[in-house]
Amino acid sequence: MILILMIVTILMLMTLLIVTLIRSWSF
Repeated sequence: MILILMIVTILMLMTLLIVTLIRSWSF
């Protein structure tokens, strides 16, 4: 259970980083 939560949080952080990078590149 804890492992799944850790994986989900890491995936969310990665997606947030990618989104911020794309937004910064587009500007």
